[in-house]
Amino acid sequence: MGTPGFGGKLLVVNLTTKEIIRLDSQEYEKYGGGHGTATALFWEFCVKPGDWDLQDAFDPHNMVSLTVGAMAGTGTPASARTSVSGMSPQCYPIQWFCHSNFGGMFSTMLKMAGWDGVAVIGRAESPVYINIVDDKVTIEDAKSLWGLTTWECQEEIWKRTGVRFGQEWWKLDGGYSLQRPQIVTMGAAGENMTRVASLVHGGGSGAGQGGFGGVFGSKNLKAVAVMGTGSIKIADPKGLKDAREWWDKTWPRGGGFGGFGFGSPGEVTSCCVGCGIPRFCHNRTRVHSKDSDDCAESTWYTLEDRQVPTEVNQRGTDICQQHSINAMETCFMGPMTFDTSHNPSFPIQPKIPAYSALGWYMKKMYDMGVIGPGTKFDTSPLPMEEYGSRNFMEIYGYAIANRVGIGNLLAEGTARFCEKLGRTDDFSTLCRLTMWGFMDHWSMPGVEWAYGNLFDSRDINNHDMSLGRKNGITCEQFVNIMAKRTPPTEDPFWFDYSWEGEQAYKTGIYSEHKAQWVAWHQHYWNYYKESVGFCDWGYSQLYNQAHKEGFGHTPEIEPKYLNAVTGRNHTFEDGLEIGRRAWNLKRAIFVLQGRDKKMEKFTGYYYKPGASYCGYAKELTVYDGSKWEWQNCNELYFTVEGVEKFKDHFYKVEGWNVDNGYPTRKTLEDLDLKPVADTLQSKGKLG
Repeated sequence: MGTPGFGGKLLVVNLTTKEIIRLDSQEYEKYGGGHGTATALFWEFCVKPGDWDLQDAFDPHNMVSLTVGAMAGTGTPASARTSVSGMSPQCYPIQWFCHSNFGGMFSTMLKMAGWDGVAVIGRAESPVYINIVDDKVTIEDAKSLWGLTTWECQEEIWKRTGVRFGQEWWKLDGGYSLQRPQIVTMGAAGENMTRVASLVHGGGSGAGQGGFGGVFGSKNLKAVAVMGTGSIKIADPKGLKDAREWWDKTWPRGGGFGGFGFGSPGEVTSCCVGCGIPRFCHNRTRVHSKDSDDCAESTWYTLEDRQVPTEVNQRGTDICQQHSINAMETCFMGPMTFDTSHNPSFPIQPKIPAYSALGWYMKKMYDMGVIGPGTKFDTSPLPMEEYGSRNFMEIYGYAIANRVGIGNLLAEGTARFCEKLGRTDDFSTLCRLTMWGFMDHWSMPGVEWAYGNLFDSRDINNHDMSLGRKNGITCEQFVNIMAKRTPPTEDPFWFDYSWEGEQAYKTGIYSEHKAQWVAWHQHYWNYYKESVGFCDWGYSQLYNQAHKEGFGHTPEIEPKYLNAVTGRNHTFEDGLEIGRRAWNLKRAIFVLQGRDKKMEKFTGYYYKPGASYCGYAKELTVYDGSKWEWQNCNELYFTVEGVEKFKDHFYKVEGWNVDNGYPTRKTLEDLDLKPVADTLQSKGKLG
């Protein structure tokens, strides 16, 4: 075994050649684990050979990876994530290298089997699933599993073990277990290679965004099952226990993360393995299915103009999870709406849905006469006259998952549906997609979140900023707290959201200060969340009103946990640097796929009044040149000139060429990525 906290091995399976490759995961630890390691594997197996144009996510060359970080299986709160990486068929217009993740028990079981990840390339001749039992890896026939829902598939694989979960000991080569295999699979939406297909684990822990269920389908890969009887070495068990007790004592539950609050310990009904945070993430009382994710799935069939019976909405949750449909991409509204009647020029009246997603947009096109009877686009088999009913909902889900009738077009995702209708201008008005074809969170979800979307390949889905007005302290006190919690720069102007006039360029949303903050945020996210595996609902936390000084547990808790597990002596800043390395490697992949400065422009609605109507914090911290105050930023939007200036600052901060956004040789070599610089130079794409 290598470094404590890691399984020590990475598995690569080539379904075309049936080759099973074992790699030493220590060789990839400089990328942090999880998504960082997956990025390095993608570079090595998909980019470095130079025999593929990196354009089609359904090409057998594409690698889809399920990777975990050092914290998985350690019992640390909010750290049971599995990262999913690979080229995404959902991304638009280019199918970028992308990512998703899910919780549950898979990451822990994979680690117990001695693995830090499984990556799959190639395409099987007929349906298969990968079966991992400790160190033994086999490619199994899945013809009888093809056509089953995600739940049925898991049940069938469990039956093949011949034991009853929790009641019979299962004798394996490595020992005995009362557990059952942990499985990631997909349903009809994946089998039919839709671009809106998720991967599902358990009752509903899902990697929704990215269309990776469709990538499984393109490889004839029905599932990955893992069973482990080993253990996870912890370098300092007492230190880990002390860190968790310190975390609990210093930041009592219910302290108010991100404005949502953790609730009380007695409210936990179901959670990812080892977590215990009462967050309603998997709550049996709010959605019908056991272990269901309580995210977009639980509001998938919420409608803005009519009441949907609770039992129908709950059935909608099941449809998404059983067919493996990306709920956020295909839903009809999301969890709420926002008033727009005060702005008559806003294109959606009188309320805007949280997500103007595929279901909502499809109905809007039907109401406008763009699709339906007498048009080029027949809506069969959807019974549009029954819109709002359970029957309509079930046919809608079935049609997408099985590519039936108009479902064949809807299965291409919202962006390509717009394109087929000849209405890509709707990205700026009715449809409101991000620049890479993903449904945006809450319209513009916040400045640093929006910029993160721009430079990554999808909605980065970061809920960790709590920037609204705080009781009991002044605005200036708040920004100073935030500065103290964001080493090493500790600059309060990172948190200036001035968006009008010259102050926006001096210290506000177009300034070098904001560029440094966005870079910090991306480096943190790439390492501590996507690579280490800390959950978005627990980390980062920069402010907490329950603490006597208003401090959140970031930046102390992350290295405390990690060092106790791994035995390292890394600082918080060391983690940021690892994140910067993985971030730059991903940037190199983007560049080889076709990314440059000219492409990195926001979708039009970001540049119009109303862009922030759905934002998290209506009152943000604003510096007017002499004083700090909380200011209502409901009308905040970007300007083209401001964003172009920001990009110059951001590229300089990251060490990328200001003219084209390509990483420079110095930047890459400083990050121990000289071979990457050589490859970019050979392609004429070195900054």
